[in-house]
Amino acid sequence: MLFARIVLLVQVVVMGGVGLAYWLRPYEMANLNGMLLMEAVSVSNTRVYYGGLQLGLALFLLWSTRRPERLRSALVLLITMQAALVLARLGSLWLDGGTLRNLDLGALAYKVGSALLALLALYRLKPAPAAEPPVPLPPAELPRGEFDDDFGRLQRRQEPTLDRPDQARQD
Repeated sequence: MLFARIVLLVQVVVMGGVGLAYWLRPYEMANLNGMLLMEAVSVSNTRVYYGGLQLGLALFLLWSTRRPERLRSALVLLITMQAALVLARLGSLWLDGGTLRNLDLGALAYKVGSALLALLALYRLKPAPAAEPPVPLPPAELPRGEFDDDFGRLQRRQEPTLDRPDQARQD
């Protein structure tokens, strides 16, 4: 569980830092990726999608580290997200016929490494214990009145009298 938390906290620091950088300095961060922000709407979209989305994911991962039952879902989210980004990067390379620049290669390696570490952390998590059905107490240990024996029910049962055979039994 400690390894899973460490993996998630590293992701919180990286995603939170990159998200803040895109939120506070959208022009500089876009220039690192070879993008040119020409309109106010492009600056806003950069802040929202590159900054706000990563900050939101970082906050979710941070929240997930607080309780053990949330770790599994946070790791699954991280694996799915990083694997989807890796596939999208490889797909765009194939479609565009481009080559990887150093920044793209580093980002791709980081995402593959993150997904693999999260997968390892998920694999190392102990499975949640299955809820076992409660074991009933033996009749001798039950408090008086909770053990329904057939004898008490038989005593209360009313048999039809011999002179009125059509009377229905009441159980």
